[in-house]
Amino acid sequence: MAETTGLVQRLTVGSSVSCVWIGPNPNNTTLLVVSNNGMTADIAFAASLVQTLASAATNYRSVAAIHGNNSSTITALRVDPV
Repeated sequence: MAETTGLVQRLTVGSSVSCVWIGPNPNNTTLLVVSNNGMTADIAFAASLVQTLASAATNYRSVAAIHGNNSSTITALRVDPV
């Protein structure tokens, strides 16, 4: 599993796929996605990830997004302590 850390520089929310740009500054980011397959539990998990990313963005908190080595889909998220 890979881990991308940094500030949430941009977040675009869609109904089934949301995009998040994470990095130290707006010119140096990694594009990752949060998606769901339409199942109730998956929708709830994706919504929770998006809400946590939005909160981290508005509070200037660093995050660590865990995703597959060859995948940009976020599978877990950690908000680093202050």
